[in-house]
Amino acid sequence: MPLRTPEKAEPAPMEIADKDISLTFAKGMEVLEAFENAAAPLTIPDLARSTGINRSVTRRLVLTLVRLGYLTETGQRAYAPSPKVLRLASGYLKERQFGRTVQPVMAAFSKRLGDAISLAVRDGTEAIYVAYSPGDPALITSGFGIGSRLPLSATAIGRALLAFCEEDAAEEILAHAQPPFTQKTITDPEAIRAELAAIRERGYALVTGEYEPGVTSIAVPVLGAGAVAKAALGIVGPTARFEETGICDQKAATLRDCAETLESFV
Repeated sequence: MPLRTPEKAEPAPMEIADKDISLTFAKGMEVLEAFENAAAPLTIPDLARSTGINRSVTRRLVLTLVRLGYLTETGQRAYAPSPKVLRLASGYLKERQFGRTVQPVMAAFSKRLGDAISLAVRDGTEAIYVAYSPGDPALITSGFGIGSRLPLSATAIGRALLAFCEEDAAEEILAHAQPPFTQKTITDPEAIRAELAAIRERGYALVTGEYEPGVTSIAVPVLGAGAVAKAALGIVGPTARFEETGICDQKAATLRDCAETLESFV
Protein backbone atom coordinates (compact mmCIF):
# COMPACT_ATOMS: atom_id res chain seq x y z
CA MET A 1 0.00 0.00 0.00
CA PRO A 2 1.53 3.34 -1.01
CA LEU A 3 2.35 5.82 1.72
CA ARG A 4 1.77 9.55 1.87
CA THR A 5 4.17 11.67 -0.16
CA PRO A 6 6.29 14.03 1.94
CA GLU A 7 4.91 17.54 1.98
CA LYS A 8 6.96 20.62 1.36
CA ALA A 9 9.57 21.24 4.03
CA GLU A 10 8.94 23.94 6.60
CA PRO A 11 11.23 26.99 6.51
CA ALA A 12 14.73 26.21 7.74
CA PRO A 13 15.70 27.59 11.15
CA MET A 14 17.76 30.78 11.25
CA GLU A 15 21.44 30.18 10.51
CA ILE A 16 23.86 30.50 13.42
CA ALA A 17 26.57 33.10 12.85
CA ASP A 18 30.23 32.06 13.02
CA LYS A 19 30.85 34.58 15.79
CA ASP A 20 28.45 32.64 18.02
CA ILE A 21 30.32 29.35 17.60
CA SER A 22 33.16 27.98 19.74
CA LEU A 23 35.67 26.79 17.14
CA THR A 24 37.78 25.10 19.82
CA PHE A 25 34.81 23.02 20.95
CA ALA A 26 34.02 22.17 17.32
CA LYS A 27 37.59 20.94 16.81
CA GLY A 28 37.32 18.81 19.95
CA MET A 29 34.22 17.15 18.51
CA GLU A 30 36.11 16.51 15.27
CA VAL A 31 38.75 14.67 17.28
CA LEU A 32 36.09 12.52 18.97
CA GLU A 33 34.42 11.77 15.64
CA ALA A 34 37.75 10.65 14.18
CA PHE A 35 37.48 7.50 16.31
CA GLU A 36 34.21 6.46 14.67
CA ASN A 37 35.73 4.02 12.17
CA ALA A 38 39.00 3.37 13.97
CA ALA A 39 39.75 -0.32 14.45
CA ALA A 40 42.56 0.41 16.92
CA PRO A 41 43.66 3.22 19.28
CA LEU A 42 44.90 6.36 17.52
CA THR A 43 47.98 8.44 18.21
CA ILE A 44 48.08 12.23 18.14
CA PRO A 45 49.77 12.19 14.68
CA ASP A 46 47.00 9.84 13.48
CA LEU A 47 44.34 12.23 14.74
CA ALA A 48 46.08 15.28 13.31
CA ARG A 49 46.18 13.65 9.86
CA SER A 50 42.57 12.48 10.09
CA THR A 51 41.14 15.83 11.18
CA GLY A 52 43.56 18.19 9.42
CA ILE A 53 44.08 20.00 12.71
CA ASN A 54 47.55 21.25 13.66
CA ARG A 55 49.41 18.60 15.70
CA SER A 56 50.03 20.83 18.73
CA VAL A 57 46.37 21.84 18.80
CA THR A 58 45.36 18.20 18.43
CA ARG A 59 47.55 17.30 21.40
CA ARG A 60 45.84 19.88 23.62
CA LEU A 61 42.41 18.72 22.51
CA VAL A 62 43.29 15.07 23.18
CA LEU A 63 44.67 15.84 26.64
CA THR A 64 41.57 17.85 27.45
CA LEU A 65 39.34 14.95 26.40
CA VAL A 66 41.47 12.62 28.54
CA ARG A 67 41.11 14.98 31.52
CA LEU A 68 37.33 15.09 30.98
CA GLY A 69 37.19 11.30 30.78
CA TYR A 70 36.04 10.92 27.17
CA LEU A 71 39.35 9.42 25.98
CA THR A 72 41.72 6.99 27.67
CA GLU A 73 45.41 6.47 27.00
CA THR A 74 46.00 2.86 26.00
CA GLY A 75 49.82 2.87 26.05
CA GLN A 76 52.50 3.95 23.58
CA ARG A 77 50.79 7.36 23.45
CA ALA A 78 47.71 6.01 21.72
CA TYR A 79 44.16 6.89 22.69
CA ALA A 80 40.70 5.35 22.52
CA PRO A 81 37.18 6.47 23.51
CA SER A 82 36.10 5.64 27.05
CA PRO A 83 32.64 4.35 28.05
CA LYS A 84 31.81 7.92 29.09
CA VAL A 85 31.18 8.84 25.44
CA LEU A 86 27.98 6.77 25.65
CA ARG A 87 26.54 9.48 27.89
CA LEU A 88 26.38 11.75 24.84
CA ALA A 89 23.72 9.47 23.33
CA SER A 90 21.86 8.55 26.50
CA GLY A 91 19.67 11.68 26.53
CA TYR A 92 18.57 11.09 22.95
CA LEU A 93 17.67 7.46 23.68
CA LYS A 94 15.94 8.17 27.01
CA GLU A 95 13.85 11.05 25.67
CA ARG A 96 12.44 8.74 23.00
CA GLN A 97 11.88 5.88 25.48
CA PHE A 98 13.94 3.44 23.44
CA GLY A 99 14.46 1.01 26.29
CA ARG A 100 10.96 1.16 27.78
CA THR A 101 8.76 1.25 24.66
CA VAL A 102 10.65 1.07 21.38
CA GLN A 103 12.81 -1.99 22.14
CA PRO A 104 9.91 -4.20 23.37
CA VAL A 105 7.82 -3.34 20.30
CA MET A 106 10.70 -4.15 17.99
CA ALA A 107 11.38 -7.43 19.83
CA ALA A 108 7.76 -8.54 19.43
CA PHE A 109 7.69 -7.81 15.70
CA SER A 110 11.13 -9.37 15.23
CA LYS A 111 9.76 -12.66 16.54
CA ARG A 112 6.77 -12.41 14.23
CA LEU A 113 9.03 -11.81 11.23
CA GLY A 114 11.74 -14.28 12.11
CA ASP A 115 14.22 -11.52 11.28
CA ALA A 116 16.34 -9.09 13.28
CA ILE A 117 14.96 -5.54 13.00
CA SER A 118 17.01 -2.34 12.96
CA LEU A 119 15.79 1.21 13.54
CA ALA A 120 17.79 4.01 11.94
CA VAL A 121 17.59 7.79 11.64
CA ARG A 122 19.16 10.08 9.06
CA ASP A 123 22.40 11.82 9.99
CA GLY A 124 23.57 13.90 7.04
CA THR A 125 24.24 11.56 4.12
CA GLU A 126 24.10 8.41 6.26
CA ALA A 127 21.65 6.29 8.19
CA ILE A 128 22.70 5.58 11.77
CA TYR A 129 21.28 2.68 13.80
CA VAL A 130 19.69 3.82 17.07
CA ALA A 131 17.93 0.58 18.08
CA TYR A 132 18.33 -3.08 17.20
CA SER A 133 16.41 -6.21 18.10
CA PRO A 134 17.35 -9.77 17.12
CA GLY A 135 14.08 -10.90 18.72
CA ASP A 136 15.12 -14.54 18.90
CA PRO A 137 18.76 -14.97 20.09
CA ALA A 138 19.07 -17.82 17.57
CA LEU A 139 18.51 -15.46 14.64
CA ILE A 140 21.47 -14.77 12.38
CA THR A 141 22.20 -11.06 12.58
CA SER A 142 23.70 -8.71 9.99
CA GLY A 143 26.72 -7.78 12.08
CA PHE A 144 25.52 -4.20 12.53
CA GLY A 145 24.51 -2.72 15.86
CA ILE A 146 23.57 0.56 17.53
CA GLY A 147 25.84 3.30 16.20
CA SER A 148 26.54 1.55 12.89
CA ARG A 149 26.29 3.79 9.85
CA LEU A 150 25.09 2.94 6.36
CA PRO A 151 24.90 4.98 3.15
CA LEU A 152 21.49 6.39 2.27
CA SER A 153 21.73 5.66 -1.43
CA ALA A 154 22.64 1.95 -1.53
CA THR A 155 20.68 0.39 1.35
CA ALA A 156 16.98 -0.21 1.91
CA ILE A 157 16.93 1.52 5.30
CA GLY A 158 18.76 4.49 3.76
CA ARG A 159 16.45 4.74 0.78
CA ALA A 160 13.37 4.54 2.99
CA LEU A 161 14.70 7.58 4.84
CA LEU A 162 15.66 9.34 1.62
CA ALA A 163 12.37 8.66 -0.16
CA PHE A 164 10.37 10.22 2.66
CA CYS A 165 12.63 13.09 3.70
CA GLU A 166 12.14 16.73 2.72
CA GLU A 167 12.55 17.25 -1.03
CA ASP A 168 15.30 19.85 -0.65
CA ALA A 169 17.32 17.55 1.62
CA ALA A 170 16.98 14.63 -0.81
CA GLU A 171 18.12 16.75 -3.75
CA GLU A 172 21.11 18.04 -1.80
CA ILE A 173 22.20 14.47 -1.04
CA LEU A 174 21.67 13.30 -4.63
CA ALA A 175 23.72 16.21 -5.93
CA HIS A 176 26.86 14.56 -4.58
CA ALA A 177 28.50 11.59 -6.29
CA GLN A 178 27.31 8.26 -4.92
CA PRO A 179 30.16 5.74 -4.59
CA PRO A 180 29.57 2.16 -5.80
CA PHE A 181 29.86 -0.62 -3.23
CA THR A 182 29.26 -3.55 -5.59
CA GLN A 183 28.76 -4.02 -9.32
CA LYS A 184 25.02 -3.67 -8.75
CA THR A 185 25.12 -0.34 -6.90
CA ILE A 186 22.96 2.30 -8.57
CA THR A 187 24.94 5.54 -8.70
CA ASP A 188 23.16 7.58 -11.38
CA PRO A 189 21.10 10.33 -9.64
CA GLU A 190 18.23 9.99 -12.10
CA ALA A 191 18.05 6.24 -11.55
CA ILE A 192 18.04 6.78 -7.78
CA ARG A 193 15.27 9.38 -8.11
CA ALA A 194 13.21 6.86 -10.08
CA GLU A 195 13.82 4.26 -7.38
CA LEU A 196 12.76 6.69 -4.64
CA ALA A 197 9.53 7.41 -6.54
CA ALA A 198 8.89 3.65 -6.77
CA ILE A 199 9.49 3.31 -3.02
CA ARG A 200 6.92 6.02 -2.28
CA GLU A 201 4.42 4.27 -4.55
CA ARG A 202 5.13 0.76 -3.18
CA GLY A 203 5.45 1.86 0.45
CA TYR A 204 8.74 0.13 1.15
CA ALA A 205 12.33 -0.06 -0.06
CA LEU A 206 13.84 -3.24 -1.46
CA VAL A 207 17.57 -3.42 -2.26
CA THR A 208 19.42 -6.50 -3.48
CA GLY A 209 23.19 -6.78 -3.78
CA GLU A 210 23.90 -3.05 -3.96
CA TYR A 211 25.70 -2.69 -0.64
CA GLU A 212 26.87 -6.28 -0.11
CA PRO A 213 26.84 -9.04 -2.74
CA GLY A 214 24.19 -11.69 -2.13
CA VAL A 215 22.39 -9.63 0.52
CA THR A 216 18.85 -8.25 0.34
CA SER A 217 17.31 -5.64 2.62
CA ILE A 218 13.76 -4.38 3.12
CA ALA A 219 12.80 -1.18 4.96
CA VAL A 220 9.83 1.07 5.68
CA PRO A 221 9.68 4.64 7.00
CA VAL A 222 8.44 5.64 10.44
CA LEU A 223 6.47 8.73 9.46
CA GLY A 224 5.99 11.96 11.36
CA ALA A 225 4.33 15.28 10.61
CA GLY A 226 3.91 16.06 6.93
CA ALA A 227 4.57 12.41 5.99
CA VAL A 228 8.30 12.99 6.54
CA ALA A 229 10.31 10.03 7.83
CA LYS A 230 11.46 10.40 11.42
CA ALA A 231 13.21 7.03 11.18
CA ALA A 232 13.15 3.79 9.22
CA LEU A 233 12.83 0.12 10.14
CA GLY A 234 14.70 -2.53 8.19
CA ILE A 235 15.58 -6.20 7.94
CA VAL A 236 18.46 -7.77 6.04
CA GLY A 237 19.54 -11.26 5.08
CA PRO A 238 20.82 -13.60 2.34
CA THR A 239 19.00 -12.95 -0.93
CA ALA A 240 17.82 -16.57 -1.13
CA ARG A 241 15.57 -15.97 1.91
CA PHE A 242 13.60 -13.32 0.00
CA GLU A 243 13.04 -15.08 -3.31
CA GLU A 244 9.76 -16.81 -2.49
CA THR A 245 6.83 -15.20 -4.31
CA GLY A 246 5.15 -12.54 -2.18
CA ILE A 247 7.56 -12.87 0.74
CA CYS A 248 8.88 -9.30 0.42
CA ASP A 249 5.37 -7.83 0.41
CA GLN A 250 4.49 -9.90 3.48
CA LYS A 251 7.55 -8.88 5.45
CA ALA A 252 7.14 -5.23 4.43
CA ALA A 253 3.51 -5.30 5.64
CA THR A 254 4.62 -6.57 9.06
CA LEU A 255 7.39 -3.97 9.20
CA ARG A 256 4.82 -1.29 8.36
CA ASP A 257 2.64 -2.44 11.26
CA CYS A 258 5.68 -2.10 13.52
CA ALA A 259 6.45 1.35 12.12
CA GLU A 260 2.91 2.57 12.73
CA THR A 261 3.08 1.29 16.32
CA LEU A 262 6.31 3.25 16.86
CA GLU A 263 5.20 6.53 15.25
CA SER A 264 4.17 8.11 18.56
CA PHE A 265 7.41 7.13 20.33
CA VAL A 266 10.28 7.75 17.92
